[in-house]
Amino acid sequence: MSYAKRLWRLTADAFRVAFFRDVPAARLALGWGAILAIALATLLPPIAISLFVVTNGEWSWATLPYVLMHIPLLLGAAVGAAYCAGRPADVPRFFAAGLLASTVVDIAWIGASIAAAHHPDFVRVLWGLLPLPAAWLAFALGVYACRSVASGGRRAAVIACCLVVVGLPLAALFRDRTFWHETFRPESAAAQMGLAISPVSENAFYRQPEVLARELDSVRPRTPGRTNVYLIAIAGYGREDVFMREVESVSELFRQRFGAEGHVVRLVNNPLAILDTPIASRTSLQAALERVAHAMDRDEDVLVLFMTSHGSPDHHFALELANMQFNDIDPATLRGLLDDAGIRNRVVIVSTCYSGGYVAPLAGPDTLVITAAAADRASFGCGNEFDWTYFGDAYFNHALRATHSLTRAFDAARPAIEARERAERFEPSQPQISVGQRIGDRLAGLAAQLDADDVKLAAVHSTGRHGESNRVFSGS
Repeated sequence: MSYAKRLWRLTADAFRVAFFRDVPAARLALGWGAILAIALATLLPPIAISLFVVTNGEWSWATLPYVLMHIPLLLGAAVGAAYCAGRPADVPRFFAAGLLASTVVDIAWIGASIAAAHHPDFVRVLWGLLPLPAAWLAFALGVYACRSVASGGRRAAVIACCLVVVGLPLAALFRDRTFWHETFRPESAAAQMGLAISPVSENAFYRQPEVLARELDSVRPRTPGRTNVYLIAIAGYGREDVFMREVESVSELFRQRFGAEGHVVRLVNNPLAILDTPIASRTSLQAALERVAHAMDRDEDVLVLFMTSHGSPDHHFALELANMQFNDIDPATLRGLLDDAGIRNRVVIVSTCYSGGYVAPLAGPDTLVITAAAADRASFGCGNEFDWTYFGDAYFNHALRATHSLTRAFDAARPAIEARERAERFEPSQPQISVGQRIGDRLAGLAAQLDADDVKLAAVHSTGRHGESNRVFSGS
């Protein structure tokens, strides 16, 4: 038989074992060299998909124990099953069957994950089924081995052995299956989680009240005679740096383009920021709202509340930092905090999955609500490798650099976000907006004020350049 035919038959046998079909014993009576080749082949599917998904990555051998973990477990299960069946000579055959089945299970699970990536409901289902591949593999090997056993008691022992030796360890452990990873960034939150300065270290624990007080004390009195903009920016999820980066970038954008210097409060959950930036919690948000409300003219000035994190289908804003326990923030809670602070002119921008659930509870004549996604849609761009989420990049990093109108920026950003998502074959997130009548008028006036400031600044610069030219030509 040619090599190609042998490979084709072996592939067919792999699917037969994985789907609990019989394979003649002679077909899997392979030598140890062939078994070693199959074992190496089981490494290929997860590595191949990581090479496809991670475009700018690097090779690392640190995950070698996790990549190879299934091989000794399958060998142990093969030994145990063979002895439970009373057929110790069948260890190589059972081992080969387990390796073949594991390749099929991997391919099936990877295919299901790719198909689910564009459908948030399917992703949630898959997360609930994470132990399934391990159980499937254990049963496939157990059923194959049981075909060599006549006794019911021995069959039960074979199945139990496969479940205990293969199913339980693989189901209980989340392991990295590839050597190809996103390029390491020293400032990565994931890399910092094990450092001595952690969110629950004594140093950080006792320093946080001082850090929060300093951030709130940095809010300066308003500038009279104009509409002032105040920004509270919150990064809720501490295991991915993109949220911290967005808060820093949005804060700087508002200082430069919206006159918010001295009117910015940042609340950040990230190990890198724990010693110099207050954590993001319901308590710190309440304190920030009270401080801003005290500093601003509540009838004239505008609060912009920017919140970026992960979000849940029931519209809870994720607050997570190591093993700290936070009180939840949901739309009703956020509305209550804003009402209690007595802030009238509100712009609330929520950048999370399912953030559209904030629109109706927060909407009102004095409120502009912008969300990164519809109530039943995911948004994209999370991770340590990103500087912006898809929404943040389109809305803040591009649209708001070209206009002072928060609503016109949304009109420009939404089609750009959808075009990017469709190009990458994601289900469109469908960002949402709700503009109250009174806040719309207030923001139009603010945009006109900021546009006029730009015109005056440009005139000053122009006059300065002309004056310098005149001095040069006059010999002064």
